[in-house]
Amino acid sequence: MSQSLDKVSKFLSFVLRHQPEAIGINLDSEGWVEIENLIYQAGINGTKLDLGLIEQVVSTSDKKRLTLSECKRKI
Repeated sequence: MSQSLDKVSKFLSFVLRHQPEAIGINLDSEGWVEIENLIYQAGINGTKLDLGLIEQVVSTSDKKRLTLSECKRKI
């Protein structure tokens, strides 16, 4: 994984697994968040994301801590 992908992976792990409130997102009862909301909230908090980048991080991560829903609308 490249350094930039590693940085995004660490950011996603932090906000999705530890502190979603850090960027103002709320996970649903099953631990999912709408990707559109994640991208928006990350952007207004200084981290630019897009679906392609998120998909790349999820698919190349060795640790497999993140996954996309089947419809690719949630992570």
